[in-house]
Amino acid sequence: MAQATPQRRFDPRRCDPRRWSLWQAPRRVVVAVLVIDVLAVALSLAVAGIEPVGTADWRALGLLVLGLVVHVETARGIERRREVVADGQPYIELKSVWSFAGLLLLPLGLALALVVITFAYWWMRVSQRPVVHRWTYSAATVLIASVAAWGVLELVPGGLLVKVAGPVGLAVLVAAGLTRWVVNHGLVVFMICLNAPGTPWWKRLGAPTDTLIGLGALALGAALAVVALTTPWLLPVLLVPVMGMHRGFLIQQFARAARTDPKTGLANASAWRDQADRELARLRRRGGELGVIMVDIDAFKGINDRYGHLVGDAVLRAVADTLRSEVRPYDAVGRFGGEEFVVLVAEAGPEQVGTTAERLRRRISECEVTVSPTLGGGTVRGLTASIGTASYPEASHDLDGLMVSADTALYAAKHGGRNRVECAPPR
Repeated sequence: MAQATPQRRFDPRRCDPRRWSLWQAPRRVVVAVLVIDVLAVALSLAVAGIEPVGTADWRALGLLVLGLVVHVETARGIERRREVVADGQPYIELKSVWSFAGLLLLPLGLALALVVITFAYWWMRVSQRPVVHRWTYSAATVLIASVAAWGVLELVPGGLLVKVAGPVGLAVLVAAGLTRWVVNHGLVVFMICLNAPGTPWWKRLGAPTDTLIGLGALALGAALAVVALTTPWLLPVLLVPVMGMHRGFLIQQFARAARTDPKTGLANASAWRDQADRELARLRRRGGELGVIMVDIDAFKGINDRYGHLVGDAVLRAVADTLRSEVRPYDAVGRFGGEEFVVLVAEAGPEQVGTTAERLRRRISECEVTVSPTLGGGTVRGLTASIGTASYPEASHDLDGLMVSADTALYAAKHGGRNRVECAPPR
């Protein structure tokens, strides 16, 4: 007989701040998390009593909490699979449907309480590997963003139906939704950049489709608030598009995971090759040049042997972030396998490809990877890489030939003493 899968139980010890993994993060991250958390609590307490609370408001809060519970319990299986697929990567969630509806329907104090309830219930029922300080920071960003959006809504006096009755009210409602999204998303991107410095902030904004779905969730929250005021018996119907959005997210993430290296977030070898083939086909039609750069971290096995594979994975991520930050948005960076990476430099001749490769070598040598105390502590320094390059059409006219030429040049760099760049000669 098959054994039942054990359910994850809520462990209150995880809430003990002394056990937080936050204290192992860089000082800048610790300070930022604490500042935002304290600011959110102080701001929430300061504005909680601004609007009076009536009996009808408590009923509305109960209705929204009931909808939240149904939503979470219905989508829990999907969200847990999404958490596994998006391991180590942020993903857009749909809790904002309820928190934004609450902001439109409830007095500000209850709306902020609903944010806390939403995060707490989602954490206890969905997350399988909760990191407490990340959840408190996420909740804090939503609290701050909600207060900012409320300030925009107050530009039009009256209740919700009065606010949205005309074009001015509609514009204010849209402005409030955009304000909430910009503040929330901006604070999240700010923290991501603090955790992994070196990559330009605009590369951390996420995919445009994720942004569109996030804004769509806010729009659905506004629709839910209007329906709750006019025809509340139709509320269950709005759960259908919510679940459809969950399914769409899951399919999108599985498709993305199939093309992404899980350790570094770069394109995997297959996805990188597809992009390189398309670029090469375009150049054959229109003319032009490109380059292939192959990068191999020197003595990587020694890093794994000395520090362990978890630290080795952190080194891979650091090198991946360095490569990604040092090339243009339309260049393609992928993990070729093991400690090897590959870069497609579009619209570049041999000289520019060689200059780019030398810059990558230099920046990798400047990388420092902090080892958490649980993994032994310390800092990994002195990374080096051997790099080989090949250019189209000088070295070869097809992708396989370019990769073989770049790989041959890479091994020439290895045999030549490592920590150097070798360029494949013309055919």
